[in-house]
Amino acid sequence: MAILNSNEVRRLYDEQAGAYDASLALFRLSGLRRWRASLINALELSPGDTVVDLCCGTGENLLQLARAVGSGGRVVGVDLSAAMLERAREKVAQADFCHVELIEADVATFDLPPRTRSALSTFGLEMVPEYERVIARTAHRLPVGGRLGLIGLKHPQGWPDWLINVGVRLTRRFGVSRDYERFRPWEAARQHMAVIRLERRLLGAGYLCVAEKRASACEVARDRA
Repeated sequence: MAILNSNEVRRLYDEQAGAYDASLALFRLSGLRRWRASLINALELSPGDTVVDLCCGTGENLLQLARAVGSGGRVVGVDLSAAMLERAREKVAQADFCHVELIEADVATFDLPPRTRSALSTFGLEMVPEYERVIARTAHRLPVGGRLGLIGLKHPQGWPDWLINVGVRLTRRFGVSRDYERFRPWEAARQHMAVIRLERRLLGAGYLCVAEKRASACEVARDRA
């Protein structure tokens, strides 16, 4: 399976939507819920903030984000797949959260709404060929002090080739292939922001990254003048 384009990703996840949450059982056993909670806590959201979940899928992050920003805040979930968003919409409706907005769009061209404080993507950007551009645009739109949180799969350095191939087969239904091995969103985050936390997960097959936008040298000099 080669690198998928946007239309192929949309079709894949439209087909997967009905069984997607159940298919994450193995990841949940490895602590996925704790990863998500840890990442969202690291964003240091406050009541009234706006936060964007890029590649939000079926909305696993949305309810915790909605609680973090309160009813006066705003949560925006963005995904290519209408079927995945429909699952997310069901969760939001069941929780009776009116401050969550779901948008069907390609994150490769999506611009963060005004006054967005933070953004995140869990198991999303490492499957987006334009991930470097997405992160650069996100960093540009965030205010100084705004944060970007990332969780995803990565090429596990030091693993024997046969074991990597087993991992690929186990995750192939999500579109994973070895063609994505060079995708490194955490490095793009480091290029455009200050990485304040970077952790290996799944024995090196996963990662958690939190980056913060810092003031540029020109902005610092202007503030000191």
